[in-house]
Amino acid sequence: MKLRIALILSILVLSIVTAYAQDATEEPAMDAGVLDPDACFRAAANSDGVVQLEAKEGPFTIGISNSFIGNAWRTQMIQMAQAFAQEPEIAEQIEELIVVSSGQDVEAQIGQMDIMIALGVDAIVLNAANPTGFDAVIRRAWEAGIPVIAFDNIVTAPEAILVNEDQIEFGRVMAEDLVARMGGAGNVVMVNGVPGTSVDSDRNAGAKAVFAEYPDITIIAELEGRWDSGTAQTVMADFLATQPEVNGVWLQGGGPGVIQAFLDADVPLVPMAGEAENGFRMAMAEYEDEGLVGISVGQTPGMVAASMQVALELLKGREMPRSIALPLPIATTETLEEGVNYFPDLPADFFTPIQIPGCGVNLTAEAILAVVVE
Repeated sequence: MKLRIALILSILVLSIVTAYAQDATEEPAMDAGVLDPDACFRAAANSDGVVQLEAKEGPFTIGISNSFIGNAWRTQMIQMAQAFAQEPEIAEQIEELIVVSSGQDVEAQIGQMDIMIALGVDAIVLNAANPTGFDAVIRRAWEAGIPVIAFDNIVTAPEAILVNEDQIEFGRVMAEDLVARMGGAGNVVMVNGVPGTSVDSDRNAGAKAVFAEYPDITIIAELEGRWDSGTAQTVMADFLATQPEVNGVWLQGGGPGVIQAFLDADVPLVPMAGEAENGFRMAMAEYEDEGLVGISVGQTPGMVAASMQVALELLKGREMPRSIALPLPIATTETLEEGVNYFPDLPADFFTPIQIPGCGVNLTAEAILAVVVE
């Protein structure tokens, strides 16, 4: 199999082998290394139909169009795409993998997709800069016989096939756990993601719907953490310097940085609801007795691999729901288990959900760390 990392519009793309592991709350009985279409391609509650293409002969050329790459999640996601493409059973199906990243420039990302269409790729896997700006280019791809599978930050184009976790539910589950641990009252700081993305908007909507049910919960700040630990640490440190009373933190990403900001400021730790970074879960285990209790919900970067699996099966003629929902990987203070859903020997910014049962995604943490970024 030939791998090509494309450089378009002066965009640097990082490429390495990655992987991701099963949380204790994901369906553990299923072999992650075996594709089970009924389990992997489950229709989301809001799916509005099915998609089926005329079967083509492989191997195929797959394009991956990514927007923002300025945090560990996006880097691990790009790594995951490369790793999955090199798995023997996948490698025999992929002739070429083209990966490009554009930043948050919508026109640049549309341009890279148009180049993929001109190159005649067989499918495009898309992590979009915003939900609404890609209708025309996705229509052009569809008319050229190229399916677009949008994941993570999904899109509104009716021709796109969507793969995601339920982001509103994601935000809601986090907020419900946080409110319960706060006793239904107190001051909450929200550390948000990248503004303008569907994930950021949906998670916020889910959380705020919960907070609104509790008149004694007050959102005292919304900080722009951009799903990045360094950024989240900076904005939280700046906020804590104003000496607010904080009783709980709801954060979309950058948990290790947020916790470090509390420690550096010598501010008592409080209940938190965060993402599935390894460092956040390690800190939950270490500082439980000092007040850091909560929930960790994962947006696995491995959903790019599930989306690639969708692309390959579509190209082989399989019928798919137009909107596919992957399960939420969840761990709480009470369910943390070393070596299962957090890994003390791995980097803090490693995202812990590293397998997807049923989707044929079964890479290891060791495989990730063995690869050097070129």
